[in-house]
Amino acid sequence: MKKKILLMIICVVLLSLIACSQDTNEDSSVDTDEELRMGYITMDLGNPYFVRLTDGMKEKAEELNIDLSIHDGKNEVEPQIKAMEDLITQQVDAIILSANNSQALNSKVKEAKDAGIKVIAANAPVENPDAFIGSIEYDNGFQAGEIAGEYIRDNLDGKAKVAILQLSTIPAALERTKGQKEGLLSLAPDAEIVAEPDASTRELGLNAIETLLQSHPDLNVVLGVNDDSVLGAYQAMKAAGKEGEDVALVGFDAIEEALLKIKEGGIYRGTIDIAPFESGKVIIETAKKVLEEGPIEEIIEFPVTKVTEENVDEFLDK
Repeated sequence: MKKKILLMIICVVLLSLIACSQDTNEDSSVDTDEELRMGYITMDLGNPYFVRLTDGMKEKAEELNIDLSIHDGKNEVEPQIKAMEDLITQQVDAIILSANNSQALNSKVKEAKDAGIKVIAANAPVENPDAFIGSIEYDNGFQAGEIAGEYIRDNLDGKAKVAILQLSTIPAALERTKGQKEGLLSLAPDAEIVAEPDASTRELGLNAIETLLQSHPDLNVVLGVNDDSVLGAYQAMKAAGKEGEDVALVGFDAIEEALLKIKEGGIYRGTIDIAPFESGKVIIETAKKVLEEGPIEEIIEFPVTKVTEENVDEFLDK
C-alpha cells in the first residue's frame, strides 16, 4: 500500500514538472515574438531630405513589425531633448537620433543607455552610440565642391565670386562646408569665397543671397549645406536676373525639386545624392541588428553620388 502511495506521489511531481516546463517554454516564445518599439528624433521635418528619410524608415519598420514613432527636432536642441526624455520614460527598445547639437544631447544619450535603451546615431555622431549610420561629411562636401570647381574651371576661366550657405550649429555640417570649400578650390584656386552665411532653409537661403547681392552684385556661384537652402538662393538669383552661363548653384541631398532644376539645364548645376529613402531603411535594419546582436563599432556609410545634368535622369527615375 505504501509503495502505491509513493508511486502516485512521484507521478504527480513528474506531471507538475512537465507542466512547469511547458509553461516556461510558452512564455519564452511570447517574449521573442514581442513587437519592438523604437523612436526616431529627426533634425527637421521641414527639410525634404528628412521627410524622405523617415518615409524609408516607416516602410522598413512596417515590414519588420516594429512600432516606430517620429519626433521632429525642428532644427533646434530643446525639442530633441524633450523627445529623448519622453522616449526614455516610455522605455522604448531603441532611440534613433539625428542630433542638432551632439554636445547638448550627449548627457541624454548616456541617460538612455543607463536605462537599458539602445541609442543609434544617424547623420550626426554622438558620444558612445551603439551604432553610427552616416558618412564622412568632409568627403561628401568635397565632392559637391568639385562640381562647382569644375564648372568654374571649364566655363568661367577659373574665376568666380562664391557664397557658401552653411549650418554652423552642427559640427558635421561644418565639416561638409569645409569639404565644399576645399573641393572647389582644388579645381578653381582663383575663385574667391566672399561669404559663408548661416542658411539651412529655403527662406534663409533666399534672404542670405538677396542681402549678399547688395554688397556683392557680381556674386555668381552658390553652394549650400542642403538643397533647400540653395533652392532659396535660386529664387534670389533668378529674381536678380542672374540666370546665364556665368552662374552656378550646387546643392546637397538630391531632393526631387533640385533634380528637376538640374534637368532643366539652367543655373542649378548639381547636387549630391545620399539616397535618403534607402538610407532610412538601412537605419531601421541597423537598429534591429543592434538589438539582436549588440553594438556595432564601425561606421555604416550612406551611399554618396555626384548628380549633374549628365546623370540626373538616373535619379529622377528612382
